[in-house]
Amino acid sequence: SGHKIYGPKGIGALYIKKGTPIEPLIYGGGHEFGLRSGTENVAGIIGLATAIKEIKNRLIVRQSQGAKRVVRKSKIKNLEKLRDKLIKNILKTIPHSKLNGSLKDRLPNNANLSFRGAEGEAMVIALDQKGIAVSTGSACSSRTLKPSHVLLAMRLSEEEAHTSLRISLGKYTTNKEINYFLKVLPKIIERLRRISGIK
Repeated sequence: SGHKIYGPKGIGALYIKKGTPIEPLIYGGGHEFGLRSGTENVAGIIGLATAIKEIKNRLIVRQSQGAKRVVRKSKIKNLEKLRDKLIKNILKTIPHSKLNGSLKDRLPNNANLSFRGAEGEAMVIALDQKGIAVSTGSACSSRTLKPSHVLLAMRLSEEEAHTSLRISLGKYTTNKEINYFLKVLPKIIERLRRISGIK
């Protein structure tokens, strides 16, 4: 998906091993060897190609400087450091908060936590008013109020899933932004718990 690598939304690439049987989702004009019908999203394709080229160019430059691996690892390590700071401080400062999933075995840019007595959608709105964008479930199902099927599969109760917050970090996330989030979140949780009658 293009937006996963800072390209445009609504475009992606699919690599299929030769001989893998697949069927089209849309039938019609027989484009793409009968696998995808309809007009191609040319602007999206160019945007995705540009994002891929940007990544490739950076790798070539780093490789020519003999530091390809070091630079890539340091960016990931920095992201992990910010994520761990976020998680550890939340668990330390907000009572009845719970990390969903492993602290160690997770993506470097992802944190998912539950906060007893604080409704997920209310947290999203309150944080949005403070200039912070988060979500309650997976981004793919953000328009539904059903609890995340992933959290339910992880044996969270429906109530716990409804009090969860999905926090994503990106390559532009700064330590200052993490500190701001850690300053704002406890007050929001405290207020929402007070409204719901849970301390």
